[in-house]
Amino acid sequence: MSLLTPNEVNKIAFITQIDSALIPDEIIQVAEIKYIIPAITKPVYNDLFVHPGVYETLMAEYIKPYLAYCVKYLLYSQYFSESLLSSNLDKPKDDIVNETNIIIRAKRELLVNQLSSGNYLLYSPPQKKLTAGFLVKRP
Repeated sequence: MSLLTPNEVNKIAFITQIDSALIPDEIIQVAEIKYIIPAITKPVYNDLFVHPGVYETLMAEYIKPYLAYCVKYLLYSQYFSESLLSSNLDKPKDDIVNETNIIIRAKRELLVNQLSSGNYLLYSPPQKKLTAGFLVKRP
């Protein structure tokens, strides 16, 4: 079960909505794995499904908007990379993807700040450590 439906992605992330059939559930699931779980941590992610009432505000105001824009970013990245194979590099396409990425970073920061407020006991920020001289994030 996903945290977001294609219709919700459409309403949240697109000014001019697209056909919801163009937003596959698989892309939403990939966005959850790639973006949501690292941001909120696995314990909070799992608890979202067990105790959804505890996370109503977090879901509505932070997780869903962040996830919707992550899905949009993945869709645009996939679409534009496929369309660029048959055409010359189009700067406005790059700008659209980059602007979506900027929104994603801002929404992630808002989400992490909310999680760090102390209201979510299962959340602990990922720890960074050095492995073979490289900085690596640890959940």
